[in-house]
Amino acid sequence: MSKKALVFDIWGNHAYFRKGFTATSTLSYPFPSRTTIAGFISGILGLKRDSYYDLFNHENSKISLRILNPIKKFRINLNYINTKYGFLLSDIKDQGKRTQVQAEFLKDVKYRIYLSLDNDKIMNDLFDLLNNHKSVYTPCLGISECIANFELVGNDFLGIEEKSVDENENVSIDSVVTSEYKILIESGKKYGLIKSPGFFDNERAVTSYIEYYYEENGKSIKVANVNYAKIGEDNVIFY
Repeated sequence: MSKKALVFDIWGNHAYFRKGFTATSTLSYPFPSRTTIAGFISGILGLKRDSYYDLFNHENSKISLRILNPIKKFRINLNYINTKYGFLLSDIKDQGKRTQVQAEFLKDVKYRIYLSLDNDKIMNDLFDLLNNHKSVYTPCLGISECIANFELVGNDFLGIEEKSVDENENVSIDSVVTSEYKILIESGKKYGLIKSPGFFDNERAVTSYIEYYYEENGKSIKVANVNYAKIGEDNVIFY
């Protein structure tokens, strides 16, 4: 794995990372899944849909995410086609073409993304785009209506220092923490646990999921007996 990382912040007024339980699931993940982050990066690079899954597979890519703003949820009514009467608006002749569904959105989101790829050309191309605040496709946070902004952290690639602590020690991790590790609960912090898609195959089918601990206000999480990476001033766990 590469010893250098690109670190950048993404943020926006609203986000909607829909949980894929059904075609019209109204709940949102509190932060983007690994597959969503891969899609976000690929959109900045202008990679074609379904062309980038091998680039972000487990062997040649590492990603981590830090929550920078507290997770705030609210609901918005979304207009859908009323499929009781047809699947195209042109097929529905009378009233009731639309039906409203309440959806859970996120407000004032901000995340820090840590990326390390074995592909140096892609890393360099992404650095140039981030450094010049350019993207091929408009970046968004889950859906096209939730436009995102982004900014490179630092003026260059950042080094990755691999570190570890044993079962008798603990360290404060700034990123979300994969559930394989034991976290130490502290008072005054609000913890969550979610599972979201981790990897796709070339048919866009989820091949594996990743489960994470996170702190809803973006505070660090203490972890014992863990392998982690120090990037700049941040302690993160890659996944």
